[in-house]
Amino acid sequence: MGYTKIIREGKKMGIHMKKYINTSRRINTKESEEWGFIVINALKKVWLATLIIELFLFIFFQPNEECSRAYYFYLFVARPSIGQGVWLAAADILFKKCIKSKSHRIVSLFMMILVSGFAAIAVWVHTSVGLMPVALLFPMVLCPFYRDWKMMVLQAGISTALYAAYQGYFLPYSPYLPPENLLIDVTIFAGCTFVTFVLEEQVNLSYILQEEKSVRDSLTHLYNHETFYEELEYHMKRYEEKKETFSVMIADIDNFKKVNDTYGHAFGDEVIRKVVVAFAEGHGNSDFCARYGGEEFAMILPKRGIEEAMGIAENIRKKFEEIAFQTELGEKHFTLSIGVAEYTKIYENASTFFEQADKALYEAKRSGKNRVCCAKSAE
Repeated sequence: MGYTKIIREGKKMGIHMKKYINTSRRINTKESEEWGFIVINALKKVWLATLIIELFLFIFFQPNEECSRAYYFYLFVARPSIGQGVWLAAADILFKKCIKSKSHRIVSLFMMILVSGFAAIAVWVHTSVGLMPVALLFPMVLCPFYRDWKMMVLQAGISTALYAAYQGYFLPYSPYLPPENLLIDVTIFAGCTFVTFVLEEQVNLSYILQEEKSVRDSLTHLYNHETFYEELEYHMKRYEEKKETFSVMIADIDNFKKVNDTYGHAFGDEVIRKVVVAFAEGHGNSDFCARYGGEEFAMILPKRGIEEAMGIAENIRKKFEEIAFQTELGEKHFTLSIGVAEYTKIYENASTFFEQADKALYEAKRSGKNRVCCAKSAE
């Protein structure tokens, strides 16, 4: 899928893909920690595999006047293995002691330095291997995980800087290789890094788009039921860790079965889409909206207490009631009933807490519909 098509497909779903690379589905602390351990363990396996290959080559090495077996072992086995081993061991200890619980961006930066340093050691101790500098592009493979173009640009800069250092300080000087040629080499490498960055970004955007399609409702392009609960559990965990309160609301179209029976399912789908319009006009940008199921919609309102959440819910209810639908029987208006609950204590699970908002919705229905009720009034 081409870059332009990815952007266009994202717009159809209401996603601004150029910005979405920074605001895609949240990578939380736990996921960052897991990713860090995966990278470190993978590098340990690479280190072990490289050591085995180096020992295998050492066995078949034939000494000569310029290089004895002992000197070969030092240059191409001991030096790179010890260097990379110490680098990995230090990084492993530092990650477990200080880094793993930090923010996603800090963990990403740490991983960038770790992988880049690992590749640089391999390149700098094997200056006689012409293709070895290609290893400096390896850290770019990890860029899609960052989902942040600034971090991707930083990684491209680190790789280019390491290659420049390799050219300037680790290659032996030769009158047949003037500085102008070195500059050309660095420029070519920077160009390759840039191309890799562009391709990685396109792959990243394509992956995000496909991922979003899998977690969104096809009719409304809101998030689906399963994704709503994942987000709800995330905010519940934040409350446990930081006491960061939030509220949840659930909205239901009143008499929706009658709407379908009277005007048809195609018309009912249009009514459902208009609920999305009311939600978009009535809530903040940080709020998480989902189609909970059928004619029910749910919303998570981070850092909002019950009073503010009730105000948003009332605003949404009014926005939807104002929408006019043209039918064969004339202009029609439909209504929403909404239940709201605030997370102020630790619940056993997400379903148990969501029942509070569901009870409030039931109270709104029982009290005559087209109204907003909070969990306290429902108890």
